[in-house]
Amino acid sequence: MSQEPASHLVHLNDLIEQYCAPEWKELLRERNTQVTFRKGEHIFTDSQVADRMYMIQHGRVKVVASYVKGVERIIRLAGDGEVLGHRGIGSEPIYTATAIALSETQVNIIPMQLFLSTLKANNLFCYHFLLFFAEELRALDQHMRDLMNLDVAQRIAKVLKMNMVTFGFDTTNKKKLAFTLSRKDIASAAGTTYESVIRTLAEFQRQGIIDMVGKEIRILKKRELERVMKASA
Repeated sequence: MSQEPASHLVHLNDLIEQYCAPEWKELLRERNTQVTFRKGEHIFTDSQVADRMYMIQHGRVKVVASYVKGVERIIRLAGDGEVLGHRGIGSEPIYTATAIALSETQVNIIPMQLFLSTLKANNLFCYHFLLFFAEELRALDQHMRDLMNLDVAQRIAKVLKMNMVTFGFDTTNKKKLAFTLSRKDIASAAGTTYESVIRTLAEFQRQGIIDMVGKEIRILKKRELERVMKASA
């Protein structure tokens, strides 16, 4: 298995397939339930009892949390194969964020107790899931630091990169994002205002870094986008 650190390269179905004993794979398949959520539907909500683990079969999800009373921020995007609900594991089993479908999304649901039993019975699965979990926490920590330390243009560039990495590009147009976050969601993830997003995207377009066609965004110069992210605030 690849040891690359990016959390988006570690999918729960891959971990189960590679590191669980055959009888546990079969049990997980038997107890799995598939549910489809419409765009805008909550998959789970903050403070809800964490009695299930979720894996996205196909779709797009945003995870939002409130660190300041009354202000919600997007802290993560998740696509095909990615796990949801794992931060609910612990002595106080509640979800600490809300997961919302960005488009019609099919989700595989595994009972939490079965998932925990699978971890206990399959050492390699537990170890690699622990690595994934640690990387998720590191990425969240970095995201929160960036909200405090980067300027608006850098934060918006970072969100565009996150959008690009998570959801990829259109199959017929390698520059067009397969799914473009709404301007409101870009603002939420970047910790800025809707108006600042509009101005910054217009400036990126003027510089030839992106192109906007209606609500869709095309990434024309990936290296320039990276340069903006790394420039001194």
